[in-house]
Amino acid sequence: MCEEKVSVSRYGMDRREFLKLGGVGVFGAALLGVTLSGRAFAQSEASLPDEFKAASGEYEVPLEVLLAVGYVSTRWTMPPPSAGEFEPGDIHGMGGYGVMALSEDPESNMLKKAAEITNIPEEKLKTDRASNILGAAAVLAELRRSSGGDPADLDSWYDAVAAYGGGPLYANQVFQTLKEGASQPVAGEEFGFGAQDVEGPQPLYSTAATPDYPSATWYGAYSGNYTQANRPSSNKIDKVVVHVMQGSYSSAINWFKDSRAGVSCHYNIRSSDGAIGQSVQEKDIAWHAGYWSTNQTSVGIEHEGYVSDPGRWFTTAMYESSAKLTAYLCKKYGIPIDRNHIIGHNQVPGCSSGSGGGGGCHTDPGSGWDWTRYMNLVKQYAGGSTQQEPQKSSVYTQVVDNSTADRFKTNTGWSVSSWNSQKYGADYRYANPVAPGSTPYLVRYKVNVPQKGKYAVHVRNPAGSGYNPKALYRVRAAGGIKTRLVNQRINGGKWVGLGTFNFNAGEQWAVEISRKSPEPGYVIADAIRIVHRP
Repeated sequence: MCEEKVSVSRYGMDRREFLKLGGVGVFGAALLGVTLSGRAFAQSEASLPDEFKAASGEYEVPLEVLLAVGYVSTRWTMPPPSAGEFEPGDIHGMGGYGVMALSEDPESNMLKKAAEITNIPEEKLKTDRASNILGAAAVLAELRRSSGGDPADLDSWYDAVAAYGGGPLYANQVFQTLKEGASQPVAGEEFGFGAQDVEGPQPLYSTAATPDYPSATWYGAYSGNYTQANRPSSNKIDKVVVHVMQGSYSSAINWFKDSRAGVSCHYNIRSSDGAIGQSVQEKDIAWHAGYWSTNQTSVGIEHEGYVSDPGRWFTTAMYESSAKLTAYLCKKYGIPIDRNHIIGHNQVPGCSSGSGGGGGCHTDPGSGWDWTRYMNLVKQYAGGSTQQEPQKSSVYTQVVDNSTADRFKTNTGWSVSSWNSQKYGADYRYANPVAPGSTPYLVRYKVNVPQKGKYAVHVRNPAGSGYNPKALYRVRAAGGIKTRLVNQRINGGKWVGLGTFNFNAGEQWAVEISRKSPEPGYVIADAIRIVHRP
């Protein structure tokens, strides 16, 4: 790096040497020209990691930061140029070109800044992947220059990332990704970077309102981007409109806060974990459909991602979280659960000029949106009736995923992947086994037991021929520790029972997975579930 101070990375080497080698967790294998299985792979397949490595070296931006920005923005893909256009009055018009979502927002115009620093024409920055990554690195380095501190310290890049992406919400999303690590399949292999030692997201507070939906976080929209109302007294709410952001979670929420936007949506769903942000209260009329009659009588839900890349963005966590929200809305307002009342943005009639309307103006949620799956989930969560508020189930159930905050812990040797589509939620953990007698290297799941009694324990993980046939689970129940072996080569994406156990009431680290196994194959840690047995 440009300063003399040397920091030592978690890999036991000078970070400058570390960046020269490009060794960031699993992605390092790609940068060094090998796959996880040790096979050499073609240069064309290696071009993406090579492009990130070149940009990192050229502008002295830590490789992890570049990768996290690209992952949050596009999952390291190139959206069509039309997705990047800055269009006030269009609900998807927040802008952002290429892998790194270089914005041409006239106020900040990262695209123009990148062109000025690199001397690369704007059109090439929009369409050429290597140039796009290089341009983003140049802008991030320029934004970071005035911050001071050690540029090898990943936390010192927070303000630069916030400026690049439009505010602290974007930086929080990037730093949460740094903290957790990320991966995507490349040529059939899992690539990404491991969890980094960063402080993580910084708290954001808003006292303007509280969310209507208990599981949502309130962010709010600019008051000139929606119409204050008193629904359902003023207008009946009889529809839910499904949107796709054509961008990241944070970029959409920031767009609705922007006084130039002229648009808004009630709710926003994050791809990685199904987190829900609320921008407009349900009683108010959000400007999301582009057709006033639909706006007056609907609630709009935005989903992170791109219509052109559903496989990377439309996760199980997103479908389930969104379906729970829609079921709640249907129960609350008596909305029929059918495709005449739960519709896509592309189904909205009319297309008023400049308003981002449907009926031909938009294609979201696109052909990749699984309507059958979504509607079945909504019906499941609504319990078959839409005439009253949701009723609490008499059977207590709690699911803890590997990404559940404060309820999942891991130690040495566990990496993050989202490659296997049978995963629960956005991703899962995997590790090489260690021999019996070694340090166990556990992952642990914390549950809340509401009352003393019997609870069934289930586990869920993706399956594969390279996974472990004798994964060791431990259940810490009231009668002591019980061990179970699970064949992780079968039953992928299904709940597998470990048995019914007596538990005392309270918060407790109830389930563990050990890396100890006499058999070869990755040990997988994904989700666990407890169900009360009255």
